[in-house]
Amino acid sequence: MDISFDNFVLFWICIIGLCLGSFYNVVILRSLSNESIVFPPSKCPKCNHKLFWWHNIPIFSYLILKGKCYFCGEKISPQYPIIEFVTMILFALTFLKFGFSLFTLFVIIWISCLIIMTMTDLKEKVVDCNIAIIMALSGILYNFTPFCNWYGLKMSFLGLILGILIIESIARLGYLFVGKRAMGEADTYVAGALGAILGWESLLLTLGYSLVAAMVIIVPMFLYNQLRNKNIPILITSAIFTISIILFKTIFENWLTYGFVAISGLTLAALILKGLKNKKENNIYLPFVPALSAGTLYFIFFVI
Repeated sequence: MDISFDNFVLFWICIIGLCLGSFYNVVILRSLSNESIVFPPSKCPKCNHKLFWWHNIPIFSYLILKGKCYFCGEKISPQYPIIEFVTMILFALTFLKFGFSLFTLFVIIWISCLIIMTMTDLKEKVVDCNIAIIMALSGILYNFTPFCNWYGLKMSFLGLILGILIIESIARLGYLFVGKRAMGEADTYVAGALGAILGWESLLLTLGYSLVAAMVIIVPMFLYNQLRNKNIPILITSAIFTISIILFKTIFENWLTYGFVAISGLTLAALILKGLKNKKENNIYLPFVPALSAGTLYFIFFVI
């Protein structure tokens, strides 16, 4: 493909990414407030004044307005330019890696769905399962599309079933230990959708990457919630558990340090389960869709 044509396509993909990122902000915020994503037109959530057209230019409007509403001076959430920029970058990376292809189009669709679900999960721990269903259907369609690929279709359905079984099994274990689900229903939908997209073998890898991402994303959030709620026992036990792992993996890899890891880990798990039994401690629940999204992006950009 001609380099100049590549650059031309890349430029417009970036523009489309910015514009769609702006639209995704609307979808994210209005889906949480149960408003239509079409009507009314864009307005300030504080003063409800209808915005001018130049208030809706991705990123640039935020900079021009210095992060404030033109009419009432209310601060504009930095989420707007961040989502616009992230969407543009992910779209551009997709084109740079996979080129002008059908797969690029489908990856852009999947990334778009993940962006919306990740943000609603982070903001309100709410995920529109219909978006996950759209992902699943598009995954099945893509795997079947190339020359009526029946093998791809079979792998897609196996991935869908496996994703649902794995996450739903983990979620229902919560009933056994604490009397309620350990994970939200939306996590099952998203895992099933990823299975339909990736097939069962790649799904297992992606779930592994997602667990690593969960440690990086969720554990700091979990500890922050415990600190904010002054849950000293969990904070101390978490610190001991972390130090034990570091000592075991770097200095003293023996049965003694392994024992400290096991004991501190079991103690931490017991404290968390005790917290889950307390109906008032909803802060224990943390979003998992962001970790699934991070694991998926890592697989798409670094493994495929």
